[in-house]
Parts: sequence; structure tokens; C-alpha cells
Amino acid sequence: MTTPANIYRIPPPQAPQEDPLNLRSLPLVDPPEDGWPAVEAALIQQKQRRSRIRTAGFALAATVVLALAAGLYLRPAGEPAASGAPELAVRTAPQQESGPGDTLDSLIAISQQLEGRVRLYRSEVGGMPSNDLVYQVELEDLIAQVDGELMMNPDSVGLWNQRVVLLTDLSRLYENRLRRDYRQMASL
Repeated sequence: MTTPANIYRIPPPQAPQEDPLNLRSLPLVDPPEDGWPAVEAALIQQKQRRSRIRTAGFALAATVVLALAAGLYLRPAGEPAASGAPELAVRTAPQQESGPGDTLDSLIAISQQLEGRVRLYRSEVGGMPSNDLVYQVELEDLIAQVDGELMMNPDSVGLWNQRVVLLTDLSRLYENRLRRDYRQMASL
């Protein structure tokens, strides 16, 4: 009789072996703890951190907006608003240089005029490249130092002259930036 096992010469099944690797003698060990709770806790912690950062960013932005609004609202009455008409008046005014024969009143007037010009330029230019920003910050620091000295000695012609020179340099820095921006736009 021919059976499929005889045709293909499949050996008959053997009796199961008795644990040739001796695995039954190993001690029983519980499986390790599941790692998913730790992953879930890390994801929740990361989500909370992002939420705190986002909330802090919104709070910082709101603070900046409120500070700018308060600065505009609390501006002294004598300062010009940043609109088109005063801008033309400031831009068309000839730039006055301080000299050795200037009086205290003329230096104060020139200083106020330059401050208005710098304020308008600052609103037009917006951000500056880092190489110009270094000079801007340095000039503003020097102006702040001169202002501190002027608080102690407000009638010093030399300090007012120094302030006018620094404001002139700052004004020229902004003017140069505006010229570069104009040239870039014109070349497009």
C-alpha cells in the first residue's frame, strides 16, 4: 500500500523530546513592567511645558503691547506725533551742526529737533541689522550717560554740545539705513 508518507519518504513522527536544553529547570521570573505609563507621563509633561511656554509668550506679547500703548498715551504734549505732516517738517528742516559759538538755548533747540528726527527715523526703519544695531546701542548708551551728567549740571554748554553731536551721529545712522533700504527697493 502506498501512502503519501511512503511516496515522499516522510519519517514517522517521533516521540516528543524531554527538554534537551533543560529549560524547565530555569527559575520562574515575572515579566518586566510595562513602559507605556512612563512614556505617557513624559508626553504629558512635554505638553504642559509647551503650554507654559506658549502662555508666557502670550503674556510677554501683551505686556509689550500695553507698554507701547502706555508710552503713546502718556507721551508729553510737546512731542510731535508720528504722522505724515510732522515728518515732512522734520525732514525738510536743514540739519544744524553745533559749533563753538552756539549758545545754551540754541544747543537745546537743536537737541530737541534731533530727538524728534531720531524718533521719526526709528519708527520708519523698524529693525536694524546687527552691525548697525551695535552702533545704535552704543550711541544711545552714550546719550544716556550725557543725559545723566546733564541732570547734575543742566547749564553745561559742553555737555549739550556733546549731546547734539551724539544725536547727529545717531540721526545719520538712521538716515544711512533708510538710504540703503531705498536703494534696495529701487534696484528691484
